[in-house]
Amino acid sequence: MKIALIGKYGDGKVVSGPERVARELYKEYLRNGKQVVFVEYFFSDYKNSSIFKKLFGSEINSDSVKRLGIFSLIKIIFKERFDIIHLVNSQRFMQFLFLFGPLIKSKIISTLHGLVKFELPGKSSWQKKHFVDSWVEKNIVKNSDLLIFPSSLLLESFKNCYKFPEDKVRIIPNGVSNIFYQPNKFPTIENKLMLVFYNGLNNYIKRGLDELLNLLLSITFKLEIFIVGEVTELKSSGNIEIINAGQKKHDELINFLKGKHFVIKSPAFDTFSIFLGECMLSGLIPIVNEKTGMKDFIENGVNGFIYKSSSQTELVELLTKIHNGAYDLNMISENACKINQQLNWENIAGKYISAYESVL
Repeated sequence: MKIALIGKYGDGKVVSGPERVARELYKEYLRNGKQVVFVEYFFSDYKNSSIFKKLFGSEINSDSVKRLGIFSLIKIIFKERFDIIHLVNSQRFMQFLFLFGPLIKSKIISTLHGLVKFELPGKSSWQKKHFVDSWVEKNIVKNSDLLIFPSSLLLESFKNCYKFPEDKVRIIPNGVSNIFYQPNKFPTIENKLMLVFYNGLNNYIKRGLDELLNLLLSITFKLEIFIVGEVTELKSSGNIEIINAGQKKHDELINFLKGKHFVIKSPAFDTFSIFLGECMLSGLIPIVNEKTGMKDFIENGVNGFIYKSSSQTELVELLTKIHNGAYDLNMISENACKINQQLNWENIAGKYISAYESVL
């Protein structure tokens, strides 16, 4: 089976969740001897991007990833005759592939990580050409032989926007890397709770930090909230101290998570957070709401906590119980670490291979 992964691989060591999925699948396939190539585009945010390269360029990076211009991409598609073309994350350059749809004999598998309607709203939509993202999303849904969603939550959201047959769908969660596995004893809670919040790599997607802080206004004891990713201008106030930790590479993040208590999600919609899984693997206890895709892997009071996003008091009540010693946090932390038994990349890659085989 000849496989082409097409999408964005990303530059540097700190990349987005969809790019992480692309990298991990590619590396897992190579480790297992699969006949696979990764093809990406000369994206505008890459240092060596140019109009000429976007059309005719061809380079191979240190990870053996092919970076191609549009015409070079079309050429390799027709020359290599892949059995499977996996659109591993949605990108605008894919619109050119759909122009040749009837001529491409490969089976097209697409992983959808988010819904444009939810992730790219706002007044600047036209200026940022988000209509192109919507157009690509519609073509992916229409022209793919199989659609893969990381969570039932995202699948249900797509069902509200598009029509597609049930047999055209698979749910395959994102994986977590075993390098984060740190089954240490849960750190003692003294006079404050230490929570970690992921704020993304940019401000395109609203992570809901302001909503979270509004829910926590009535807290009566100290909270430290460490913001990983995009720096926030929101200030510490009352019993809540906000600490901007910035972007973290893997090795930095592993060390940073040591000694922290919880990883928390805001009431905002979240399809499936790799960061959340990695924190769990490091022993942090997740606190999420019902609009978080990872909720399918969290059992309330067993390996984490789930609060109602619609309630103005439930989150504070939960944290107060935690602060007052109502739960066996050592046990919950140990259970959180076990997430790797389900979400290690070897298992996830195996699910993808089975999905490919189902359409051949």
